[in-house]
This record gives sequence, structure tokens and C-alpha cells, in this order.
Amino acid sequence: MNNYFMETHHHEWILSNRNGAYALGTGNLINQRKYHGLLIGCDDKFNRLHLVAGMEEKVEWRGEYFHLDSNNYSNCIYPEGFLYLVKPWLRPYPTFLYSALPHQNDILIRKELMMDEDSNTVLVKYTNLGHHTLHFELRPKLTMNPHHDINAFGSLDFEEFDTSHHNDSDGCSFDAYRPATDARVYCHSRLGIFEPSRHVYYNVYYPWEVTKGYEGVGDQISLYELRFALKVGESNYILFSDEPIKNPYLMVDKIIKRYEELPLPKDWPGEPDQDYNLIANLDYNDNLLYDQEGYMKLLDFMLRDFVTQDDIAAGYPWYGPWGRDTMIVLNALLHNPEFYPFVERVLKKYSHQINEGLIPNAQSESGRDANYDSVDATLWYLILVWKMGKRKQEPAYWKDAIQLCEYILNSIIKNEYYPFEIRNDGLIELKPEFAHATWMDIRINGKAVTPRDGAPVEINALWYNALCCYEAMCESYHESAGIVYLPKEHLTTLKLKVKTSFEKFWMGDYLADRLIGDEQVKQIRCNAILALSLPWPAVDLPKMKQVFLRAEKELLTPYGLRTLSPKDPDYHKKYFGTHEQRDLASHNGSTRAWLLGAFCGLALKIYRDELDDQALAEKLGGYVQTFRNSIRKGHIASLAEIWDGEDPHFPKGAPAQAASVAALYNIETFIATLLR
Repeated sequence: MNNYFMETHHHEWILSNRNGAYALGTGNLINQRKYHGLLIGCDDKFNRLHLVAGMEEKVEWRGEYFHLDSNNYSNCIYPEGFLYLVKPWLRPYPTFLYSALPHQNDILIRKELMMDEDSNTVLVKYTNLGHHTLHFELRPKLTMNPHHDINAFGSLDFEEFDTSHHNDSDGCSFDAYRPATDARVYCHSRLGIFEPSRHVYYNVYYPWEVTKGYEGVGDQISLYELRFALKVGESNYILFSDEPIKNPYLMVDKIIKRYEELPLPKDWPGEPDQDYNLIANLDYNDNLLYDQEGYMKLLDFMLRDFVTQDDIAAGYPWYGPWGRDTMIVLNALLHNPEFYPFVERVLKKYSHQINEGLIPNAQSESGRDANYDSVDATLWYLILVWKMGKRKQEPAYWKDAIQLCEYILNSIIKNEYYPFEIRNDGLIELKPEFAHATWMDIRINGKAVTPRDGAPVEINALWYNALCCYEAMCESYHESAGIVYLPKEHLTTLKLKVKTSFEKFWMGDYLADRLIGDEQVKQIRCNAILALSLPWPAVDLPKMKQVFLRAEKELLTPYGLRTLSPKDPDYHKKYFGTHEQRDLASHNGSTRAWLLGAFCGLALKIYRDELDDQALAEKLGGYVQTFRNSIRKGHIASLAEIWDGEDPHFPKGAPAQAASVAALYNIETFIATLLR
């Protein structure tokens, strides 16, 4: 298998919309996760339903048959549609070119997947690029269950679905409702005839679930068969939705228009003439499929994958809105004035959800209530409130922001509700029962895997920055309105105390990860980089450079920063195994892409006065070169959550994480400004 196929088969494509719905799959369209599928709908409370797993796709010409689809079973893959796949493209939207065996220009089918931005609707489009009329028989494979669940063996055998269908000159459609899960699937096709045809696919196997210790065998059901023919050059579309579509033709036009300004890969299979050898002109040699301008457009669109109506989806497939991740992504969106109203709207939303001084760590989703198990999300929030004000420079904004900031800061100082406190030296200390209240938040049996009780370094750097933001807001209010608003003396005094106390973290060439009392926990972690990348550094430049150089030596990988130095006895070099084994590795050595943002932010502070713009752009570009090339070569469609600490390459954790994409977008956008 050539390198292009190896990469695209192990990486995943993603479609999403402003509701938090998604479609997800691999480059060979074999569903490896229970989350893979053509349509996973989402409501306004982030409850998601897995609706359509895929389709059985049978193609006939002149009495010969082949399948485009493939199903995993425990002992085989059947049918073997992946053998007929000539080449997949993951961006700007998933596209797959199929042919008969041996691959030939006479029989060519282009399959495209797209999603509507505003409704839970997916478009599947087939185009006949060959030289013969082709006949299709399709069976939509339905799941219609909560997206964390699967249908147990035999559970669909006798279950009744409410169904209806129609066939006329305007197309054909069917509607299926599953009372047990309150799930509905509506399907419309421009061509063909739908006929009732109940068929159950038993024991479909999801190996990526099984290898992680989860249930990974489930049933799917087809209730209708669709038949149509495509003449040479002709296309047909199929729409899947969780509600009836009043005008399918307008919906198709709307969906296609969403993607029409995005760059296509250089070898994308267009509409060839009779003499054009399309297959021979496909690129499998790892050449760049996108130029730099196209890459930046794709990166911008990748970031938009996570933008919902009034929040940020932290990652696909299993994350909803998380306060910390939302603030990190909003910071990236501030590069684009188009998003200013959205950013301000989200900040205002969170201001109405403050509880005893804290914003939610995670919003309610999939039946789970919102929680406030985080201190840093609120501190990131205050920094974003200040940054948004810098863009607006409106007196009314600053007045409201100052009052909000004072309320939050005073609530944190006086806190008696959550298990943390302000120490006598001004630092924030987490109690042992709140040892999970940072971004390193994983627990096993209620106990933090990476305990951060005591005074964590990045929490206190954020705390110092929040106090600095407050003073900066007061100054900006004076500058924009001419009104003198003196910051509260107890807050300015506290800011100075925190900066002085921050020296307790200094270990000689790095920052301790946390303090227990005044005793340093001397682990070399990425949190020191987070701490020093913030707008107001709490240590001087020479110390910042020492921290940076040691992190560059021990933590940096081509895919992000390790969460712990390999020299530490707690280091886990691989992220694999059972849920517990992966949790143990997650923050103890595994690589995180989103930390590249902080790393490059600190590099900028260190080298800004040493290097000219070109040299600085090259230095920063070197840190993200792996991701840049992977996207430009078409190998990946998004950035994942986790990679191994040692020899990282294949993505792990969530295959599309908002903070990871935001970090790359931040870095590349700044590099672009240096090169103008």
C-alpha cells in the first residue's frame, strides 16, 4: 500500500455543522468506530443521535456487479468495496473515486459527501465519470440510537418503525421513525425508486472500540432499497436528514454553495473528456496537493468545523462545549473580524452562567449536567474578555467588563463554595478533592490520575494574568472614555504579591509543576510553557529562555508537546490499551498538539528581538511543518487530540479537536503576517 493510502486510511474525515452534528469516517469508508457514519444529528442541548451508518452500494453494468461499500465483521470485511477505491480525498470535503477491477477509465464513479451548515442534513452525490451507463442499488443502513450506544445483537429483529415513502417525477423519498429512541431519518433522492425492503446487518464490528475495551459489535437495519441509473456524465444526489426537507433542490444548492469557494486538490477528479486518462493523472507520490493560499483556506474551514450557533464544540466525535476549550478557540477566532460578534455573544452567554465566580467547565450534553470542575476555564475567560475589549475599544464594553471582572476576582478571593483558596502569599491552592480542576482533569474511580493539588504553575500564571487584565481594562476605560477608574487597591496589591510569590516555582532552569506548601514538585511538564506564554509573564526573559530551551529538548515532538519529560519515572511513552491504561498515559507523556500554540507563543517572546521577520517565520514554521505538510499533501482532514509520547505519528483520542486546530491556525496566521 502506498504512503498516501496508508495515511488516509488511518486518518479520518469530518463533516460538521453549526448545530454540533457531524459525519465521520476513514479514508477507505470502512467504519472502524461506533461513531463513524453518514449522519449523527444534534439538538440544541447537544444530545446526539447516530442515525445513518452508511449505505450498501451495488453497481451493475452489462451484467457485471461490484460493491462500493465495506463492512467490518469479526472474521472478515464484506463486501470488499475498498478494493474498488481508486483514491480518496479528505478535504475540502470527503470525495472517493471508484472503478471496476482492474481500475480503468471506462468505469469511474465519483462519490462526494457534504453537510448543510444549519440543519442536520448530509448530501451524498454520485457522478458517472466513465464511458458506460451504470445501474445502482442502494440500501441506507440505519442505526437511530444515541451516539454513544450501539444496537445489541438481535435488538432490531422485531422492532417496529413508523415508515412511509413516495416516488414521483420530482424524486423519491422515505421517512423512518424509531419510537424507542425518538429518532427520525428522512431520505430523498433526485432519481430512482424507493421500495420497502427490510434487511438487518448483524454483528457489525468496530475494531477501534474493541481494542480500547469498549463494546464494539452492533446491528444496523435497512428499511428501503433505492434503484436508479446514471448515464455518462450524469449525477444523482441523496439527502439524509432528521427532519423532512421542504425543497430538496434548494437544499442541495445551499449545501454545494457552502464548499464552492474552497480549494480542490490538484488531482481532484473533475469532468474528463473521452480522451482524458483520469486514473493516470492521479497523484500518489506525496506531492503537495494544495498551495499555501489553499492550505490557509482549508485551515480556516477546519477551525469553523467546531463553531456552533452559540459555543464551540471541543472535539468530534464525543465532546460538546467545554469552557476552557471554548476560550482557547475564541482566541484564535479573534484573528478574523468576521467572528467578533460571535465571540462577544459567547462571552456574554458564559457571563450568565457564572456560579460562585466560576464559568462552566463543561456545558450540559448527551444527558449530562453542566459542571464547574475547573479553575482555569474562568481565568482563560477573563483574558478573552480583555482581548475582546481591545478589539472593540468601546467605553460601554469596558465599563461592563470591569464590573464583571471585579465580581469574578472577588468571588475567587472570597470563595467558600469550591475546594480551593487563596493562600497568604496570593497563590491559588487546590485542595486534594479538587486536584482534577485543571486541564489535566482525568480521574480513575474519582481520584485524579495526575493530581494538581497545591498551587499548580499554570493556574497561578493565569491568576496573575487575570489580575493584570483587570488593571489593563481600567486603563483602557480611561483611554477610550476619558473616565478615570482606579483599580481596587486590594486587587493591585494582590497582583504584586502573586508575581513575587511566583518565584517559588523557579528550580534553576525550569518551573516546578506545582507547590505543596512551598515545596516544589519538580516534574518537567508542559504546564510551565503554558504559564510563560500568557500576555504577562511572571518571570524575566532569561528565565523564560531557559524554560523554553529545556522544553524544546525534552518535550517537543513534531506533533506537539509531551505532557511529561521522558526522563521522569512516571513517563508513559505510548497511549494505548484499556480505558485505565490510556488514562494513565494521557497526561503523563502523551503528546498534545494544542500545546504548540503556547510553545510558539513563548518562542515569539524569546526570539522577537533576535530574529528578523523572515527568520522568525522560518523558525515558527519549523515547529508546525509536520502538520502543514500533512494537510497540504491531503493526508489529514483535522488535528487530533493526542499522539504517543515516543515515535508519534498516528492520531489518538478525539480525531478532530478544536484546541489543536486553533493552535495551528494561530501560529500559521501569525507567520502569514510576518511574511506580508
